[in-house]
Amino acid sequence: MAPRYGASLIPAPRRQIARELNQLIALACPFCNLPERGAGQWGEGLTKEKITKVVWVRPTAVAQIDFLEWTNANRLRHTSFVSMRYDKDAQKVIRET
Repeated sequence: MAPRYGASLIPAPRRQIARELNQLIALACPFCNLPERGAGQWGEGLTKEKITKVVWVRPTAVAQIDFLEWTNANRLRHTSFVSMRYDKDAQKVIRET
């Protein structure tokens, strides 16, 4: 499931990012690797109940996220939103090692 970064955003930037993302809305999931459907240990996973609330966006925006580590399940741990990165091409972003 996609990480949730809202807690580290203050209202003004949150509204600006929401306006930008609203212009990227997609009718279906644009990703080939769908999020996990089952609820995991911490309630993550895209359950039937949660899928009805999902709004998909085209993967063209890039956000910089601080985090503590990658878990064994390839999840980010202790995330915090830093900023949007308008200088990066979303198609060229890769996982840093």
